[in-house]
Amino acid sequence: MKIAILGGTGDLGKGLAIRLAKKNEIFIGSREKEKAEKIAEEYKKEAEKYGFNFNFTGLTNQEAVESADKIIISVPHEVLPQFLLTLKNYEGKLFISPIVPMTKTKFGFSYEPFRIGDKEVSAAELIKSTLQGARVASAFHTVPAIMLSNLNVKLNYDVLIAADDRATFAEVAEIVSSIEGLKPLYAGKLYVSKYIESLTPLLLNIALNNGLHAPSLKIV
Repeated sequence: MKIAILGGTGDLGKGLAIRLAKKNEIFIGSREKEKAEKIAEEYKKEAEKYGFNFNFTGLTNQEAVESADKIIISVPHEVLPQFLLTLKNYEGKLFISPIVPMTKTKFGFSYEPFRIGDKEVSAAELIKSTLQGARVASAFHTVPAIMLSNLNVKLNYDVLIAADDRATFAEVAEIVSSIEGLKPLYAGKLYVSKYIESLTPLLLNIALNNGLHAPSLKIV
């Protein structure tokens, strides 16, 4: 598959890029192509440390969208509304959101959903509302980025996926399953994304309060 990762500079974007590159063609998107090419080269060198010879293509965000059929948006939640307005020619493409809108306070982490008018919505719902004609799903929220980006770590996590239809879920599930140690589970239609997104600050608060490191989920 041809998969674009937009804003893939953090641990989550890097981890997804390197692990997905084992079975997929990966495009790294950034606002500036030169920066994307630099990141792509860094990811290639990182993969080589683990004995893998992967190629990554650095493109502008728009070029990455046009080059791939599946697009993972991995930008900070603060810039998401403005970022989405810069994209075009996305109709029919599948966008996957691992974005969690949350803030950190002195008491811990708090989920802060977006708003469309008077309605609170998830990041995934905001993407769907803004990118009219695109298909949208949410996934990867509870996979610890620090573990994902360390290829020495063997993953063993369940990945909750929200999508409005089973066909879209199946496409995302194929992407998730291409990463060894991740099991895709259908959580329901896109509106349940807000519940999935809120699990991330919950897990972080549990970690803070109990001295845990990078907790995640297994459904038993």
